[in-house]
Amino acid sequence: MADIILDNIYLILLLPLWIFLIIMLGRFFSVYVNKAVIWSLTLLSSFLGAFLCGSVLFKFNSGIIPENEIPFLKINDFIINMGIHADKTALIFAFVLFTVSFIVQLFSVSYMREEKKNYRFFALLNLFNFSMAGLLFSPNLFQTYFFWELVSIVSYLLIGFEYGKNEKSNASKKVFIINRIGDTALIAGIILCSYFLYSYSGNASLASLSFADMNVISTILYAYTSTPLFFIICGLFITAAAVKSAQFPFYTWLQDAMEAKLPVSALLHSATMVAAGVFLLIRMIPFFNLAGITLKIIGLIGIVTAVMCSLCASSQNHPKKVLAYSTSAQLGLMFLAIGMLNIKAAVAFFAAHAFIKSLLFLTLPDKEKCWNYWNFILFLLGGLALSGLLISGMAAKEMIYQSLNPVYSVIFCIIAFITAFYITRIALVISHEYGLEKTKPDKTELTSYILLILMNIILYWYLRNHYEYKVAEPFWSALTAWVVVYILYTKNAFWKVPILYPLSYNGFYLDKFYTGTIVKIYNRFTGFLARIETGIFSNYIPLLWCAKLPVKITGWIEENIINKIVKLTAFGLKSLSHIDMKAQSGNIQRYNAYAFIIVTLILSCLIIAYMVMLSYIGG
Repeated sequence: MADIILDNIYLILLLPLWIFLIIMLGRFFSVYVNKAVIWSLTLLSSFLGAFLCGSVLFKFNSGIIPENEIPFLKINDFIINMGIHADKTALIFAFVLFTVSFIVQLFSVSYMREEKKNYRFFALLNLFNFSMAGLLFSPNLFQTYFFWELVSIVSYLLIGFEYGKNEKSNASKKVFIINRIGDTALIAGIILCSYFLYSYSGNASLASLSFADMNVISTILYAYTSTPLFFIICGLFITAAAVKSAQFPFYTWLQDAMEAKLPVSALLHSATMVAAGVFLLIRMIPFFNLAGITLKIIGLIGIVTAVMCSLCASSQNHPKKVLAYSTSAQLGLMFLAIGMLNIKAAVAFFAAHAFIKSLLFLTLPDKEKCWNYWNFILFLLGGLALSGLLISGMAAKEMIYQSLNPVYSVIFCIIAFITAFYITRIALVISHEYGLEKTKPDKTELTSYILLILMNIILYWYLRNHYEYKVAEPFWSALTAWVVVYILYTKNAFWKVPILYPLSYNGFYLDKFYTGTIVKIYNRFTGFLARIETGIFSNYIPLLWCAKLPVKITGWIEENIINKIVKLTAFGLKSLSHIDMKAQSGNIQRYNAYAFIIVTLILSCLIIAYMVMLSYIGG
């Protein structure tokens, strides 16, 4: 069965795209589409995607990686293919994507029931699944970039879903603009790699940057480029991944994404958009292996982000901002694991974080509403897992911890302490501010919570049976933090550290630096260019005269030469036509005379030419 599914793996991509087109074209042509039909089709798409990926993973043979490709762009012998590359890494990421999407969409059926633009929301969810699946199953870097951009566009539309509200519209624009930095870095890296391979490898097929040939590609590039240039290429890919995964110094955009609706936040922060950077790093491991320092840079970026964003989360009072900083911090731990070449731990923690963070987001209370007692309990359960004290979070974090050196081990324990601190603190803050009430949760929403907990348990069981790990220092650090927070809360002893609190509360002022300093520099630069244009190019007479000189010369040539040639040609043709009209008198004797004259002229010319040739040859 697995072979049959692998042969038709492209259906996983086409099904959400097909449902997106059904919903949007139905609305475009004013065809009534029942809400229940939209919900059912959307849920069916995600469920089938998760089922198919899970079925293949259950009986996956790592030696068989199906590739279904068709030529998309051909320039001489340079061909870019579009298709499917379904290896184990792609299948794991896709399984988590579709599983989390299914649960979030199920939650959205209840959460978005009264939304007027319900159909557009579910259509965008389907398009998002298509774009993420296309990115995960890309056979080469060119297709990866195409879907990388599509993910950004759909994320922009989801974050700005309520575009009538200025704060949401501005937030979506800011997210989109900051992500352009990573997109530019990615396309620059792709172009450099493709250019050098096409020019020096002697094999034009390698220039398409296929993931199946990535080991060969990285080796050739390392051999034919200088060391600094190879580091620059690696740096471009790392920058693209860091921006997409909201790592230092680009983590500010993720806080703006919090303006999105609750299901969108759960989707973006768990297994989809922010995970694309982690996935790219795993794909490009052959490059980083050849330049060992790049792995150290990846690990350093991850640990710095984890520390800074954990501190920022500890000083926030808004629950979604706490979880946003938490997402950057946990992704930083994945970067750290990749930098240590502990890929299995990074993938395991990616899956665990996806299920845990989705549970945390979906159990948050709505604005100015009491917090459901059951949601509070489930939030604490997710907090325990994220802290590394329970189920999948504990197993995945211990797997990362095993590969760390002594310095990183100490920092990892500090991060575990801070993570448990801010999760416990925000749970207590929310319960105190919003209050708790014992009401029955919606059955659809409760089903979503149960599924997420179940997936955490299944993942924990799988990791425990396939990988060796032991409960170590991070577990006890997190447990200590929970006890400390509870004691501080009961004694009302939380305090603001004078220097650290303003730094962490303001995100170490990176956002203000971007929106203030960088924007001012950009405005001054553009103002300088505007003054050059208006003050020099528009008013400086010699410069204007030099600019106008070519125009005047071409105008004179056109008027005095080209136009006169055209007029003379027309006059000559007109004169010939008059002569020809006069010659056609209808008199046969004249026609014979004309023919005699013409034949005589032709023969005379031939004789003269013959004599010239003889004299030339004889001379």
